Amino acid sequence: MNDMSHDYRSQSRDETMPTDAAVRPCEPALFYGAYDAEISQALRTLAGSFTNRDDVATLFRDGGTGAELGVAAGDFSERILKRSKCGHLYSIDMWAGDRGHGVDQYREAIARLAPYRTRNSILRMRFDEALSLFDDHSLDFLYVDGYAHDGELNGATFRDWFPKLRSGGLIAGDDYHADWPLVVAAVDSFVAENRLELHVIDCSEESWNSKYPTWFAMKP
Repeated sequence: MNDMSHDYRSQSRDETMPTDAAVRPCEPALFYGAYDAEISQALRTLAGSFTNRDDVATLFRDGGTGAELGVAAGDFSERILKRSKCGHLYSIDMWAGDRGHGVDQYREAIARLAPYRTRNSILRMRFDEALSLFDDHSLDFLYVDGYAHDGELNGATFRDWFPKLRSGGLIAGDDYHADWPLVVAAVDSFVAENRLELHVIDCSEESWNSKYPTWFAMKP
């Protein structure tokens, strides 16, 4: 990883990233091996048994490093940190004020994620600005919950960040539903282009930010 810090702090596009970071070694998790028929079947079974959006976090590698793209008030970043044993989560968002995601939600995210300061860093920047901070094959998981209204920039977010994911890592996202047809189209195109197997969690939650299905796929 390029010049990333494990210290809990907010990083803006104008700040210089510290250079003293090192990713902690990870213990292998259940599914982190060659993607084969056995793993495929296990993931299908689990996806069928999951009922909540954050169930996907239980698949994230113990001690691993990941990122959430699109944080808002920090609710799902918090749920990832609670449900998984990940080593470090980077929570990335602009908080630019569009669609209600402004400075108030930024402050709320800081307060909500403060108890996880040893495992979390908040990066206040655009997704494309954050790309250069991560080496290719450096992430164990990636959760995309950004621009549903335009299909995650017509799938560009998936394509841009996929090289950052290592083999055996998971890419996942929200809003895989007919209410968001551009997301469905972008996800379907992305998994087809990369020959991935798509798994969908039919969420049963009533909360506004967790009522749509979550999707995930493992990188071979």
